[in-house]
Amino acid sequence: MKNILATLTTVLLLISCGTAPSEATSNTEEKETTATKGSNTSFSDGFYQINAESSTCNWVGTEITTKTHTGTLNVYKGSLQVVDNRVSSAFVAMDMASLDVTDLSGDAKASLEGHLKSEDFFGVEKNPFSELKLESIKTKEGQSYAGGLLVIRGISHPISFPVDVSQDGNQLTFDGDMTFDRSKYNVKFRSGSFPDLFPDLGDKLINDEISISFHIVAES
Repeated sequence: MKNILATLTTVLLLISCGTAPSEATSNTEEKETTATKGSNTSFSDGFYQINAESSTCNWVGTEITTKTHTGTLNVYKGSLQVVDNRVSSAFVAMDMASLDVTDLSGDAKASLEGHLKSEDFFGVEKNPFSELKLESIKTKEGQSYAGGLLVIRGISHPISFPVDVSQDGNQLTFDGDMTFDRSKYNVKFRSGSFPDLFPDLGDKLINDEISISFHIVAES
């Protein structure tokens, strides 16, 4: 099933690294200027732990023919900090070995999952975790935007995306969608961004953009 692309996730978001990801979230090497369309929503100050079992991440990958594959990815762990009633930093790590294909079954499902975990795509054996390091969530006029760094296969790039955040007691929830360009993270298989490696792909080209929808639950 090598003619298929899938995605990673979460929310919030993704580092590929060879060891278990760190909880540190406040300092990052790259900065992103986040366009804000924000709300006046404020949250209770404190430290919140991501509830991995209650959080979900779904991905969608497509080919140029519009053929689509879908799947899920498990949250490994994460945390966030609220300072002065605003989310000041957050960290969400995804377990890349949990990558699951939901639109196939049997041998086809197993084949695609194996290919996505191989070096052609996310290189899970060497990079068992992907990570999103948020630096801010800013809101204005009812719409919030999250900004930070997405790390896949040990490569980090700035990212921003709209997110809905709400609080109920000691629980914060984050819902939204994000899209990333897999070619920026050295995921090259049948990508039009690498014509020297894959000339004349035609209708076998796999789109670089991968979409993720997420529901992240954090508790103080």
